[in-house]
Amino acid sequence: MSNFSSFKHTVGQITILSGIVAFISYFLVAAGVNFNFDFFSDPSLIFSMEGVQVGLLRWSMIADVFGYYLLLLPALYFVHGWLDSKTMWRQVLTFCGTSYILLGATGASILAVLWPWYLEAYPGAAPEQQAIIRWLFESFTQVVYGGLWNLLDSFVAGVWFVGIGIFIRLEHRFLGWLTLVVGVCSLLDFLGGVLQIRAIAETGLNLYLVLAPLWALILGWAIRNDKQFQSKTIAS
Repeated sequence: MSNFSSFKHTVGQITILSGIVAFISYFLVAAGVNFNFDFFSDPSLIFSMEGVQVGLLRWSMIADVFGYYLLLLPALYFVHGWLDSKTMWRQVLTFCGTSYILLGATGASILAVLWPWYLEAYPGAAPEQQAIIRWLFESFTQVVYGGLWNLLDSFVAGVWFVGIGIFIRLEHRFLGWLTLVVGVCSLLDFLGGVLQIRAIAETGLNLYLVLAPLWALILGWAIRNDKQFQSKTIAS
């Protein structure tokens, strides 16, 4: 049991770190574009902005890989164990959560490489080359934003958050409701993308970007400190 307590504490700490790094990622990308928050929904605006910090954008995507995604893996499988005997759907929910983390990290990794490359090449290029660079930047960004993140990833994320939120709410009311809200925001992002209603997609995305790190902080605290929040499969 002492080993489990140590494991539980470590998972909680890593999940809290996830929330902190995610907030850092959010701040870095905002600072990189001089806090022009329209960039989050339309990255192509970057070519009309002044004083863009390419280095901050690169590090924001690296932080995004770990903050919003990879550092959540221990919590994902902790919750998977905690759901044992609670629902027969836990395998499906964990698949959705794993897909969310891997797809999201893949998209951020792509942008961490491509964004700096295109933005650094753009100023010194000839006008016709600038047009090509801008087109490639917008195309690859749309593949990540519109395809990986705001369509497929937002759907599996929404299913995972809503699915686990239903059960967390039964024992941890506030955390459960917050999990459900994050899931609904993800599904709104997905729905807005499918229906091509920008206002819905932007609302869901912007709320998710702020609430997901907050959720990780609270979940990490609950895993670390709440004696009732135990993964029965692991504990046994």
